Amino acid sequence: MTQQRVRARGRGACTQRQWSGASDILRRVLWIVLAIWVVIGLVVLALALSGGPGGLRSVLHRDGRVARRLRLAVIGMVIGGGLAVPILVADANGQDKARVGPAGITLTKNEATGRELFARVCASCHTLAAAAAVGHVGPDLDLLLPNKARVLLAIRDGFARGNGQMPAGIYTGQQATDVADFVAAVAGRN
Repeated sequence: MTQQRVRARGRGACTQRQWSGASDILRRVLWIVLAIWVVIGLVVLALALSGGPGGLRSVLHRDGRVARRLRLAVIGMVIGGGLAVPILVADANGQDKARVGPAGITLTKNEATGRELFARVCASCHTLAAAAAVGHVGPDLDLLLPNKARVLLAIRDGFARGNGQMPAGIYTGQQATDVADFVAAVAGRN
């Protein structure tokens, strides 16, 4: 996964952000698929060394225990691989998309929670492209570019700017921190 240094607005410090890419689960799936192809390659090599398809065919057409086990193993591998790979890839894609923010930024767990909380309460008044919010009462957060401290202050104290009023204490504690983390991370980055 590549990384980019992003200057945190209003603080002068640099923080590390990760660009989204293949999730850890998807990487495991790709390694499993690679392992399956290596096993298939080894089976083909063993087949070639054992006398080719004719030699293997004579083993498979016998009615012995080895032939039955070999047939069941091949059928099991085909069915297992045919079902497991698509299921694992779909699962990995679903988990990865939940934490992808604007401009390919991977959101932390707290920022992803903050996105959900912002969508519930804040999106009706504020504009923030990363949350697909187009409010007209509160300020456009993509233009304002608030840092975490400013967002926390606004959530704690509320604001009245003539166009409407933001009540104080919309969120408290960890929820307020999560919303502030999300807004500070994504404002103006779409």
